[in-house]
Amino acid sequence: MNAPLTPHGSGFRFLDSFTSDSPTSGTGTYFLHPDLPFFTDHFPGHPLMPAVFVIESAAQTAGALWGHTNNSPTTPIFVASVDQFRIQGPAFPGDQLVTRVELVKELGTLAMFDVESRAGDRPVARGRLTMSRQLAD
Repeated sequence: MNAPLTPHGSGFRFLDSFTSDSPTSGTGTYFLHPDLPFFTDHFPGHPLMPAVFVIESAAQTAGALWGHTNNSPTTPIFVASVDQFRIQGPAFPGDQLVTRVELVKELGTLAMFDVESRAGDRPVARGRLTMSRQLAD
């Protein structure tokens, strides 16, 4: 079994794979299995991934890059700010959500990332996230 890409429990992982292109950029993927529980009620008869989970998937991808860059993939990293974020289209059951992240600036325990998520050739979301790394006890 592979080590998890994030410190999240299996029920809250929105990242199946991660590839780093460089210390400042990478791509994460998440398959939207039609049996995911949120599709049942969001929305009955017209299921789509909730926007907040699209943002969470992007945040987990940014966290995977930052953890990979700092050689600490399971250190908790938290969302500090969601800025200039736009949902551009839906993500449906069966889609492969592909999120590209780029580290814009690192400021000690904070880092800013530009993110873009797509499902195939369809844009889903783009924006900027600021992440915060937990300090050691």
